[in-house]
Amino acid sequence: MAKVFLSSKMKIDRRKQRSQAKLFEALIQKYQDNVKFDQIEVKEFCEMANVSRATFYRHHQDLTDIIEVQFLIVIADFEQQVDALKQVNFTNTSSVIITEIYANLELFKLVKWSAIHEKVQALFSGVVRQILILRDYDKPRQQFISEFLGNAILNFAEQIASAPKLMPQTEALNLYRRLLPAQL
Repeated sequence: MAKVFLSSKMKIDRRKQRSQAKLFEALIQKYQDNVKFDQIEVKEFCEMANVSRATFYRHHQDLTDIIEVQFLIVIADFEQQVDALKQVNFTNTSSVIITEIYANLELFKLVKWSAIHEKVQALFSGVVRQILILRDYDKPRQQFISEFLGNAILNFAEQIASAPKLMPQTEALNLYRRLLPAQL
């Protein structure tokens, strides 16, 4: 099977990367400190992250944008990993998906905390839809399948991340392969 080339290199300048990393780390700290998401004040948050409010508002409308940008970075990484596969199939891509979930457990925990499931699900559905379009999949079913799979993958990741005891990655991979369709 030919390479899909899902992504072109995402170009983010170093200052934006550093600011995003600082903001994301500060958000994780707020989560770990059990601060309610809707009680975070941008001014105090920016001071904590050591990022000016002007920089924050230059790149983000609100705090949920930090999480969305982080997911865009993860999705770009996923796409690059899929593009690098010698053979693109369910077995290989499911391994990449599970690896990305486990590499970003804290990020998935932030979804429920910040109440942005629908926004993140739309990002995931968009990637699935892009794959379906590239494979010339039946157009009438593209929206349903992309939304279903985007939601299923996100729900799976949230369940893994929020479990009281972290499931071993190999067990999660086997479960993922049993729960999600290998072929559409």
